[in-house]
Amino acid sequence: RRPPRLCTMRSLSALLVAACAASASAEPFIMVMKSVSMERAVYGESFDVILRVFNNGDAPAHGVSVADSDWSSSKFELVKGSKEADLGVLEGLSNATHTFTVRPLFAGEYAPTAATVGYSAAASGTPRLTHTSNVPAKLPVLSRGEKYTQIALAVGRVLSLNFVRTVWGWCMVAVFWASLFGLIGLFKLHQKMRVWRHERAVAEIEKMK
Repeated sequence: RRPPRLCTMRSLSALLVAACAASASAEPFIMVMKSVSMERAVYGESFDVILRVFNNGDAPAHGVSVADSDWSSSKFELVKGSKEADLGVLEGLSNATHTFTVRPLFAGEYAPTAATVGYSAAASGTPRLTHTSNVPAKLPVLSRGEKYTQIALAVGRVLSLNFVRTVWGWCMVAVFWASLFGLIGLFKLHQKMRVWRHERAVAEIEKMK
């Protein structure tokens, strides 16, 4: 039978080896998420592009950098910040955010592309790894006229208790009221004509007496 002290020492040694193996196998797990600050952009009005980098691993990531080759200068003006950034060391179970601002130079629809993140699992001597982000949904870019139309529709939905929601719906409302006021005007004109004819007839009779 083994002495209790020897069993305890062997158990502690096994735990120490397991802990060392776990720490040696710990590594960073990097993800990057790309988003924009508006669901709908407007021609000539700035919005932010947000790149969030997450390290969901247990070890730090070294030399973390993000880059977004999207938002070409022919369609967007870079107003503030840079489309590339060095984030340095990102500790395990932490995150960092990089933001820059662009301004659309057109009206229409834009399909963003993915951003990239690069990092190394160690300070030196390890290959550099690269991952891509999600691809954001297509971004509508409204003209100024469309912007004010959307604002008017939003106000109209409130005033109509969400009954009228579209430009076509408001056109139909306008046609209805125009037709109604037109009919009322015709009715009043008809009534005035009847009164005028009656008065004229009475005047003719008076002359004949």
